Amino acid sequence: MFPLTSKNPSKEKAQELKRFIAKTRIQVFILLVFCSLLFILGVGRWDLWNPDEPRYAQVAREMVDRGDWVLMHVNGNTYEDKPPLFFWLIALSSFLWQGFTSFSARFPSAFLSTLTVLLTFFLGKKLYGSRAGFLSALILATSFEFAYLSIRANIDATLTFFTTASLLFFLQWYQSNKVEEGEKRDNRGLSIYGFYIGMAFATLAKGPVGFILPLLVSLAYLLFQKDWKTIKRMRLLTGMVLFFMIVLSWYLPAVLKGGQNFLNETLLHHTLDRFVKGSSHIRPVYYYLSNFPVDFLPWFLFLPGAIVYGLSKRKGKISKDFLFLLVWFVVIFLFFSFSKGKRAIYLLPLYPAASLLVGRFWDDYLSGSKRYSSREIWISLPIYLFIIFFFLMGMFLYLVPAIANFSVEPSTPKILKMIVKGAESGAKYLSYVPRWSVIPFIFLLVGSSILLSLAHVLKYKSLVFMLIVATAGINFFYGTRVIFPLVNPYKSARFISQEIVQT
Repeated sequence: MFPLTSKNPSKEKAQELKRFIAKTRIQVFILLVFCSLLFILGVGRWDLWNPDEPRYAQVAREMVDRGDWVLMHVNGNTYEDKPPLFFWLIALSSFLWQGFTSFSARFPSAFLSTLTVLLTFFLGKKLYGSRAGFLSALILATSFEFAYLSIRANIDATLTFFTTASLLFFLQWYQSNKVEEGEKRDNRGLSIYGFYIGMAFATLAKGPVGFILPLLVSLAYLLFQKDWKTIKRMRLLTGMVLFFMIVLSWYLPAVLKGGQNFLNETLLHHTLDRFVKGSSHIRPVYYYLSNFPVDFLPWFLFLPGAIVYGLSKRKGKISKDFLFLLVWFVVIFLFFSFSKGKRAIYLLPLYPAASLLVGRFWDDYLSGSKRYSSREIWISLPIYLFIIFFFLMGMFLYLVPAIANFSVEPSTPKILKMIVKGAESGAKYLSYVPRWSVIPFIFLLVGSSILLSLAHVLKYKSLVFMLIVATAGINFFYGTRVIFPLVNPYKSARFISQEIVQT
């Protein structure tokens, strides 16, 4: 007797591929909806705020008014601070959304941040699987500083997108075309050119740092592995020719129009001088040690455990995938730590790497990996800290007026002063708004701490993760769509300008 049905391996593979594509599409759709709610919906409900947003919008406005897309101006004077890519995007956004508004000025940052979240998803999927990529993308979208900068008109969101894209192309090229022993012919793919194109557009967004960061990360990764053959096969000559063709398409016309002074201001004063001499935002070398943990909340609490977990060797060898993410994170962190001028915003290009490290950590935890079980403390301890943190945040919101007027003794350590200063800054924002507006925050934080306790005790691992995502996302959405418009009269220059005009 012959069986009525027979297995067809090729058909099964085709069906499996269809299921995989369908799953990926669903995850991408969820991320698009989630990011649209967080970053795009309602970001025009408050005016452009100092220090940067009004200036950036004005540069783009004058670019359109003058019809000069090469040499930028602000208030009639030549603008030499930054390259033009971000301002081109604001100008194009003004055509798309019919005018220069707070929404059209912020849309490029919100849109590119959404794309960065998707790039993080595809990076994680490539390295560890679709669930790890999905978790990493949610982590990135709900990390405080990344989310905040996604709703502000800022250049670093553009820089971060193109540096992430550049490193994704590098990883694609490296993984799919590994050099095998005895291989005589270099048959690597053309995706390495995406690496150079990404660097070029990152450079057009923020100057030399746009190519320095991806190049440092990729070369450091290969040097750590002593992979000299791969360095030789990076097509540096043709890649850099392509890079300069893109970059010089703006720099040459701009220098011809602006002269030697423009070149000196753009490349030397606003880049090299700020890094070496710190012409603005001068801060100590340890600044980011106190700043980054706060800005990467709520996920920073899991980052130390993720790094320790990744460093634990399997078969006497550290994973190449983990090493790539760690190098990406550490190289950018150290690069900006040794810069004289420091701002929290400068670290944005390392946030995808940090999110992928934590996302992979959570993925192993949710899968019930035996290797993970001995290190469960690295998840449990942060969760308990979250519970305490949410209660403390509830107290913070209740005591806003007292904190806003809090004074620090001169003898207080500098790191503690920075933490207190950050709390004071947040308190001052909230002190401008009615007390009723912070009540939902308090209920959400206290309720989340109770639910987190129950979910963790009952071992509902996925629920714990989703509660953290939901708490961070809802808090951020409520804060930016309800609190920000209430704070707007105290932050916007529009109101005082109207009073001056009327008098």
